Amino acid sequence: MEISLILKFLISFAIGALIGTERERKQLKIKEFAGIRTFMLIAVFGTSSAFLSTFYPNFIVIAFLGFTAMIGLSYIATTRENEDIGITTEVTAFLTFILGALCFTDEGVQIVPILAIIITTLLAVKPYLHKFARKISQKELINTLKFLIIAFVILPLLPDQTFGPLNVFNPNQIWLMVVFISGISFAGYVLMKFVGAERGISATGIVGGLVSSTAVVTAMAARVKESEFVLRAAVFAAVVASSMMFLRVLFEVVVVNPSLIGLLVAPMLIMGILGIALGFIAWKTTNVKEIKADVKLKNPFSLKPALIFGGLFLAILFASKIADIYFGSRGLYITSIISGVADVDAITISMAILARDTISPDVAVTAITLAAISNTVIKFLIAMFFGTRKFGYLIGVIFAIIIGAGLLAVFFV
Repeated sequence: MEISLILKFLISFAIGALIGTERERKQLKIKEFAGIRTFMLIAVFGTSSAFLSTFYPNFIVIAFLGFTAMIGLSYIATTRENEDIGITTEVTAFLTFILGALCFTDEGVQIVPILAIIITTLLAVKPYLHKFARKISQKELINTLKFLIIAFVILPLLPDQTFGPLNVFNPNQIWLMVVFISGISFAGYVLMKFVGAERGISATGIVGGLVSSTAVVTAMAARVKESEFVLRAAVFAAVVASSMMFLRVLFEVVVVNPSLIGLLVAPMLIMGILGIALGFIAWKTTNVKEIKADVKLKNPFSLKPALIFGGLFLAILFASKIADIYFGSRGLYITSIISGVADVDAITISMAILARDTISPDVAVTAITLAAISNTVIKFLIAMFFGTRKFGYLIGVIFAIIIGAGLLAVFFV
């Protein structure tokens, strides 16, 4: 017997055990028809059916029909006993059979573990998904649906070629970057909906920084204005949120132009990690560990902000190309500093794209770093003018250390 065939059956057992373990835990509250052993057998039943179909072509069809009848009878019996009309376990059983059948194919066995993990995760996080669904307003849902329709229906139809002067207007590429940046922000937005900004400064700083670090700094400044008692706790949230921006920038470049990572990883990681460390030092020096802050975060999947970002991204792309042609690297640096005031994501993506064939990697990395520093300076000004003098002073000292470290990393690391 081939070793590969044995391995396929072992993987089938494993994915059945993984899914079955989650269903077994659910039975502690509600009696279901299948637990860990049953799901293991269902997965292996699927693999065995696929294997036998190589000798008897219609066997897997007969096996699936018989399995469907068995699940149907079990559902009727379970519904009568528990008075629960949910079909999650039954649907999961069908998926487990299919995953088991896929295990027999050379292509399927590679993706089955990933699918099994995703399915188990969805089953396990049910309470959190329900909680998230209840927190999403009707307006937020409609805005998200509009954006998703436009993004994933219109995007494939947009031409993937450059138009106009300077060869920088590529409709497909521009909208793809809009979807990418909005997706990152939406991930943070979803997490914030899960944990809630009211959960405290750790959630506000770390998760809020993925959506809008500027919004977090503004909210913390307003909170300190109300009460100096939360000063250092607010400093923590503002600094950590701002530090998350550097890590976000690094992730964007990893996706858009991985060749820049060798040069960019030092300044971004140094500024990001140093900022988080300094934020924790500020947190440890205060007795206030939880504060409530009204952080105004808009749904990043709404259409208006996406179109604004797309327009800004295109404008910065044009400005950067013109600056490079007429003023060289100095022009790009000035453009990056100005652009960073408004949006660090747009200039980051622009530089990463131009570094593919227009500008040197060194220039792109320096420009991205300058944009991130420019954005950080703006957040310091927000802290100074919208918060208290002491809040602005502490933020300024920490940001100065972060910026200094980042510049040293660019020029000497």
